[in-house]
Amino acid sequence: VGCEVLLRVKKDGVYHLPGKYLKELETSKVINDVTCELMEKVKVYFTGHMASLPEGFYFSFNICAKQLNVAKVVRAIHHFSEHFKGRAGLVLEIIERGTVEFDEFALDTMDELVQKGIRFAIDDFGSGSSCLKYVEHVGFCMLKIDKSLTVISDGKLVYSSVIDAIKTISHQLQMQVIAEGVETHEQLTLLQDKGIENFQGYHFSRAITMHDFLNNFLK
Repeated sequence: VGCEVLLRVKKDGVYHLPGKYLKELETSKVINDVTCELMEKVKVYFTGHMASLPEGFYFSFNICAKQLNVAKVVRAIHHFSEHFKGRAGLVLEIIERGTVEFDEFALDTMDELVQKGIRFAIDDFGSGSSCLKYVEHVGFCMLKIDKSLTVISDGKLVYSSVIDAIKTISHQLQMQVIAEGVETHEQLTLLQDKGIENFQGYHFSRAITMHDFLNNFLK
């Protein structure tokens, strides 16, 4: 149904998870260049493969709330969305703790983007301290349950009641739910029994290149 575009840091010829670099990136203007470059690379690569994208498919990117105040990032978002219009949607994922960073200008920009058909997701929900007023009154349409809440032990979901509560909230707010961190078939089955219908995790695929994604899933 979609894919999440992830960043990897190349150092000494080896690709690394960006975790230890994220704090530095997020507090500098470099993050804006990185976001714009990721969008451009995906746009260029998939331009020749639009016919392979299934109906309803979307690309998602992680952004910080404050990036909605940056003109070049907003332009890149618009250009990406327009480029794939009618072929693929765009979802912008904002981590849960990032929801407290919204200011008036960012909220106005978000509303403008939503009007253009761009969707927003709360990423890693349950891992931080989100401001719930934004969950209801801002244009979020997707909620991604953090992988720390989808773990199992002795054949049961450790946070079963929490997942039930999240499912109830999402239903009331008409938000799509995605369970992150699904690594085994057992996890998948238990989450399906909870009524979760969308999943992400190593059970389906580890992070792979755009080329491998195209050949493994879209052809």
